Amino acid sequence: MPDIFEFAKDDTERRINSRVHLRERHGKVEVFKDGELYAVFGENDREFRKATMIQLARLGAASLRELCAGFQVDRETLERYLIRSQERGLRAVMDDKPGPKGPWKADDATRLAVIKEYVNEPGISDSEIARRVSGRRPIQVDRKMVSRILRHAGLKPAPDSDAVREVISADQLALRFRDKS
Repeated sequence: MPDIFEFAKDDTERRINSRVHLRERHGKVEVFKDGELYAVFGENDREFRKATMIQLARLGAASLRELCAGFQVDRETLERYLIRSQERGLRAVMDDKPGPKGPWKADDATRLAVIKEYVNEPGISDSEIARRVSGRRPIQVDRKMVSRILRHAGLKPAPDSDAVREVISADQLALRFRDKS
């Protein structure tokens, strides 16, 4: 006999307690409180996730320990959200940007093009790499993006690292490139 609930096999359910449970399906998180649908948000929507946790904690629908386990966050993080929201309102816990430097705009092909330019011509400047790659890719690449891509690939140290770098004078560098020709 076929399973009539076969469509739900990809769903992930987490019971927080007897009053609250979560269901993840099709990229959405559904939060149920007392058997009723309480909230729905995208699985990557950090702001709405935070707001939902705060509201459930304020309503006393679940303990902090239960919410942390259900939403998979540290207790200190949830406490910080609650304190901030009490002091400055719910808006205080919302992120202005998706990450520390904004979203990652470079796709895999762009990152690969930057890395190829750097590897094929090691003495090339980040600005020159950006100019070359921007001419071939649909997105605008700048020197900061090039630097970031190369750091993430492990090809360049972070600008504030304590790593000792070899200092090469301009005339030594010119000799190295002349020898390659």
